[in-house]
Amino acid sequence: MILVTGATGNVGGKVLSLLRADGHKVRALTRDPGRAAFAAGGDLEVVAADLGRPKTLPPALEGVQKVFLMSLGANKATHDAHLVAAAREAGIEHIVQLSTLGVEMAEDPKTNPLGHWHRIAEDALRESGVPWTILRPNGFMSMNLGWAASIKAEGVARGPLADVPEAIVDPRDIAEVAVRALTGQGHQDQVYELTGPQALTGREQLAVVGSLLGRDLRFETVPLAAHREMMLRHFSEETVNGVITTLKEAIEHGSELHGRLSPDVRRVLGREPRSFAVWAHDHLDFYRA
Repeated sequence: MILVTGATGNVGGKVLSLLRADGHKVRALTRDPGRAAFAAGGDLEVVAADLGRPKTLPPALEGVQKVFLMSLGANKATHDAHLVAAAREAGIEHIVQLSTLGVEMAEDPKTNPLGHWHRIAEDALRESGVPWTILRPNGFMSMNLGWAASIKAEGVARGPLADVPEAIVDPRDIAEVAVRALTGQGHQDQVYELTGPQALTGREQLAVVGSLLGRDLRFETVPLAAHREMMLRHFSEETVNGVITTLKEAIEHGSELHGRLSPDVRRVLGREPRSFAVWAHDHLDFYRA
């Protein structure tokens, strides 16, 4: 039995689907099973639990051998620590944790709060005694779906990073690496940095989408203050402030971190990571007027 946290999310949902397709017994953890987009039955169990409420976790781990662990935002460190502690008590055999690129450089929470939260979460897992694999992906290609509405309506994409190259990664590749680590041999005590095959700026990514659509699209740079107000509609203030601080560092200091390429997708999967062009082609209907 493999427990998948974040099972309704962009990566967790794909991990869940891949595990089921391979015939593994899976338990999906969600705070509200009634709102989840999947139904229990057959090889899938759905359990109500909350990483922010430690007492809900032991029942969710009963009969489980392995865990895919992901959580987001300012509560990352606390939520991961709760699950890791419960997993240690339950005798879990292996945890695959979703972290983020750049954790090793995140010593100062003032300049890199996102990385610092993930670093604390990683430390909790490493020190737990539970066998682990840590995945450190770059930014997700799927974040560009946030451009869809303005591209369809105006032929415009807006964002704060117009000219900073980023080797963003397809969430499908992240999920495939996670499943390989959960079900294969030789992945314990390994850290995998997951990137795409090339570093593209926001303008270059938009040009790829425009070429596939056959449209001339325009990139408008959004000030960080405006981007912050937009994010506050969806995320907590602490999480938003962490994101904005990280973006400010990227704008001021370039792409030394997020523009670098890693061979780890190829090492684990035996193939090159999917390109942004492939991802955009497969999601083009989101951008069609």
